[in-house]
Amino acid sequence: MRIEVSQLPPVEYSPNWRGHWPQRYQAGRIYGLAVFYCCVDYKNRLGDAFTPIQVARLDLTLVYPVERVRDRDNLIAMFKPGLDAVVRAGLIAGDDSKHLHWGEVNIVVDPGQAPLTIIELAEIAEALR
Repeated sequence: MRIEVSQLPPVEYSPNWRGHWPQRYQAGRIYGLAVFYCCVDYKNRLGDAFTPIQVARLDLTLVYPVERVRDRDNLIAMFKPGLDAVVRAGLIAGDDSKHLHWGEVNIVVDPGQAPLTIIELAEIAEALR
């Protein structure tokens, strides 16, 4: 399944960010709600055909407007409110190591599409666990 969110993860969730906690909280809340509503919309479009993924592989693509050096680990940390929203929406069973395996984290530079977060979830077969 592929979910597109027209925002990027909040920079306030970067481990390198230095600021006051209410700013971090508010930015995470806004991004988390955006991801949550996109996930719920996806679920509603599938209707009764939807079943939550028990063990998932998550591939993340972030579309930025400008080229810059970005650290993959920091991008994963910045996506924390989005990942919590995916779990809250019921697309995957959990975000612990038993239910979620990280795949690729890609960075695309495209000023025409940016800002954009593309979340791709795929079920991992029993044999591959």
